[in-house]
Amino acid sequence: MTEPTSTGVDARLASVLCYAGWWVTGLVFLFAERQHRGVRFHAAQSLLVFGVLSAVMFAAGGASALAFLVAGPSFRLLQAGGNLVWLGAVTLWLVLLLTTWRGETWRLPIVADLADKIAG
Repeated sequence: MTEPTSTGVDARLASVLCYAGWWVTGLVFLFAERQHRGVRFHAAQSLLVFGVLSAVMFAAGGASALAFLVAGPSFRLLQAGGNLVWLGAVTLWLVLLLTTWRGETWRLPIVADLADKIAG
C-alpha cells in the first residue's frame, strides 16, 4: 500500500491518518479521497467505529451525570462502565493505528462489511 492517492498522500500514511483523529479524520478522508479503495475503507471503518464509540461515551457521561444528581451508587457504576468503554476504545484505536501502519488491514466484525459498501 505505498501507491499515491488522489489526495497526494502515500496510501499507507493516509490509511493511518484515517484513524489518527478518530471519526473526524475518517470523515475528512472519506470525502477527500476519491479513488483509493483501501484508504476509503479505513476512513469508513474509522468513521463507523469511532463515531459509535464517541456517541456511547457521550451517552455514558450524560447518564453518569444524571445518576450523580439522582442517586450516588448508580453514579459509580455508570462511571466505571464509561471508563471501561473509554479504555476499550483507546486500545482499539492504538491497535488499528499500529496494524494499519504495518500494512495490515483489520476487518472489524459487522463494521467492515458496511465500510466496504460505503467505500464503494
